[in-house]
Amino acid sequence: MAADFDEPVFDEDFVRSAVFTEPSARERARPPSRRERRRSRRAARRAGGRRPRREPTHRTAVLQVAGGVLVLLAISFALWWWNSAPRDERPARPVGPTITHSPAPAPTPTAPDEEAPDKDAPPTEIPEV
Repeated sequence: MAADFDEPVFDEDFVRSAVFTEPSARERARPPSRRERRRSRRAARRAGGRRPRREPTHRTAVLQVAGGVLVLLAISFALWWWNSAPRDERPARPVGPTITHSPAPAPTPTAPDEEAPDKDAPPTEIPEV
């Protein structure tokens, strides 16, 4: 709800509760008391119990990069091994061409009769040239 123009935006209670006093130099110089330390630890635990994260050191960053590279190398080697040829002890037989239609076997030649050579039969001897 918007405030009217004649009303002040902040009332006196709000201004009184918003007053902030800065500690003096003497108060800043002395270490916090046990009570204050306990109170701040308790507040930190209630806030989630997490300490603020520090920046990683150079050594940690280098180890993380090296670990990432090793993981990528292991994955690529595993994929290469998986996709490479099988490693059997005995090699596989080579696959030859297959014939879909096999012709009828040729008749086996018999010993020709020496009495009468057949005129229609093809010559059994190959002439020399």
